[in-house]
Amino acid sequence: MASTFSATTPRSDSISILPTGFPRLLVLSAFLALAGPHTLTGQALYEEAVVDVGNVGVTITNAGFYGKANVRSNPTGPPSFEYPLNSGIEHLFESGLWVGAIRSDGIVTVRTAAVTASGGYSPGSNGYEVAQSSSIFRRSSLPTSDAFTRQAVSHLDLVSAFEDTSAVLPGTALPMPDPGGRLGMKVEVQSHAWNFPFTESFVILNFDIINISESAWDSVYVGMFHDLVVRNINTTSDTGGNFFNKGGLGYIDSLTTSYAFNAGGAEETINTYGSIAILGAEWTDPSTGRARFFHPAVRDEYIADGLTPPSVNPRWWLFSGGTDDQSRPTTDEDRYRRMSTPFPNPATFASDAEYGVAREAWDERLRTDGQRSVGNWIGMTPIGPFPSVAAGDTLKVTFALVAAVKPEEFQGQPGKAIDDDASRSLLANNIGWARRTYAGEDNNFNGRLDLDEDVNGNGVLDRYLIPEPPASPKVHVAFERDVDGASAVAVYWDKAAERSQDPVTGKKDFEGYRVYRSNPGDDRAGNILDVATLIAQYDQTGNRTGFNNGFSGIELDQPQYFESDTTAYWYRFEARDLKSGWQYLFSVTAIDEGDPDAGLTSFESSRVANAVRVFPGTPSAEDSENLEVGVYPNPYRVNAAWDGGTSRTRKLNFYNLPKRSEIRIYSLAGEIVKTLYHDSDSYQGDTRWYDDFSADNRILSGGEHSWDLLSENGLSLAGGLYLFTVKNTDSGKVQRGKFVIIK
Repeated sequence: MASTFSATTPRSDSISILPTGFPRLLVLSAFLALAGPHTLTGQALYEEAVVDVGNVGVTITNAGFYGKANVRSNPTGPPSFEYPLNSGIEHLFESGLWVGAIRSDGIVTVRTAAVTASGGYSPGSNGYEVAQSSSIFRRSSLPTSDAFTRQAVSHLDLVSAFEDTSAVLPGTALPMPDPGGRLGMKVEVQSHAWNFPFTESFVILNFDIINISESAWDSVYVGMFHDLVVRNINTTSDTGGNFFNKGGLGYIDSLTTSYAFNAGGAEETINTYGSIAILGAEWTDPSTGRARFFHPAVRDEYIADGLTPPSVNPRWWLFSGGTDDQSRPTTDEDRYRRMSTPFPNPATFASDAEYGVAREAWDERLRTDGQRSVGNWIGMTPIGPFPSVAAGDTLKVTFALVAAVKPEEFQGQPGKAIDDDASRSLLANNIGWARRTYAGEDNNFNGRLDLDEDVNGNGVLDRYLIPEPPASPKVHVAFERDVDGASAVAVYWDKAAERSQDPVTGKKDFEGYRVYRSNPGDDRAGNILDVATLIAQYDQTGNRTGFNNGFSGIELDQPQYFESDTTAYWYRFEARDLKSGWQYLFSVTAIDEGDPDAGLTSFESSRVANAVRVFPGTPSAEDSENLEVGVYPNPYRVNAAWDGGTSRTRKLNFYNLPKRSEIRIYSLAGEIVKTLYHDSDSYQGDTRWYDDFSADNRILSGGEHSWDLLSENGLSLAGGLYLFTVKNTDSGKVQRGKFVIIK
């Protein structure tokens, strides 16, 4: 059997539309190929799945590490830690769980699910010390999902498990590395993601770390190893070490968050942050036998009880080179020391003032090294020490991957180097929402259910309990003719949102709908969703919320149905005067009525969940025999307004095409330059332009086909006059035309 496992990019210093919300599950068969005749049966194979239910895309594995190390060389593949979704802006090379402890025999050990490795994960390699023990299971709280269950926590839960006790990698004969360092642990993992506007920028990772050995672990630290790298992989030309050394780094103490940004890259992109946040933890207190909240926010309680207070010790080291604490840790003793000791270490300074100077200098270096192309740092964000984890007990630690754009005033090349409270304001807001989502009923973040916090009256502190907007409408987009016969885009949606009930208040508080649309050229910046603007709103009459304009302008007398779709679509919005060949994003959201008396604004459903990219143009028609085929823009001038920045991201469109046709482009000498085949039922754009500036959730008009102006051999064409023919492959009729390329 052929292997589907591909080599990862070396990390080197030497050189109906529901487009999101359903992850792509990728089961890799590499291990079967590697194992050959020694393949074991009945064991979980390595798997990957993608969380893309919100506006962030994260690759999750069942082997304790996260991200996708080959994302730099495979920009059209699954995301690593992408934000905004489909923008090409990645924030992570690879990350993984570390668990460090002192065993009962006095051995200091750190079990690592990922380490600093130039190629990322490799089966059985050193540093990847845990093995998958279950497949990845999907759950969803969305009734429209095929994974819907009432046991789901979020719109998309991915559930898996791994352990450190296997002798060989499951499904192979490869021995697991460092068997002498085993802790005897099983880790059950749940990732949570929602598509609400205030939750779309993060993915929560919850680890239940179970001591399955016969002895207690002492002085336990749990951390997330991370190689945060923020770059636009569609537009950067940097390779090797130059791709990784542009990072600026930092730590937000009040939010227990390590972050990174692109401090020096020259590519066309928007400026963003990627971060790893520690949300909280719980461990079983042996003195009471009950779970106890563990976080620096409650450090005074631990001090009062005579315990070492919870702390977070963010650490960084160079990918290669460096000395002492700035070099790569290679032994368990050194890794444990890094997890348990801050840097700079205040205990080594004679005064707080001296420590403050050293800390400020270190923070400034991390922030600015990327501006000098020396920012190739690897990070670790650990929390501890948990005093003891007894045999059979569970230690619960929760992290979040959180991203954000910099505010508008910090965009462009001048804004890349800036990192201050103002530039981090949206990041801090998004981390705050991740923390609030995790906290649930715990409003004061002390880990206890206090007076008036029990919203649902069940006597239990419920996490992940947040107010919800109405459900996202299901959307269908169609190309139609308006009353004057001109092409128009019709957006239809259903009434499901009107039955939504808020889980906190218990009220059905639907208010209305909002329609968003982007403008031509917005896709060039890679953030087409966030720049889409409100173009229409329709809401209930007779209250103090919204426009009170009702739904008569969009509501249908009878529901509209479409082929192979049982949904009843009750609303229709028509968009006219759209420019052919340009990409527009449409999205429909639902809003609730809010609470004007309490000063609460309306909650709004996701703008991502039903977002669809539309390319207006001539529709496919059965009577295309009577339509004259053509080309636009004609003449084509190199670097047309919608083109990308390279010779492979240009776009010229043929229009009025028959449903099935063959397009041939000729030089004046009669040589065939390129042959294209068009099928309106399956054509979705097949050039690099669509890979870089669009996404899978797109709809084309059917009667148009794009060409990247490259020959059959992938060569750029010279300027001049070219001829073309379009053959209707059903009837055999041929039409001819010409166009000009101007360079």
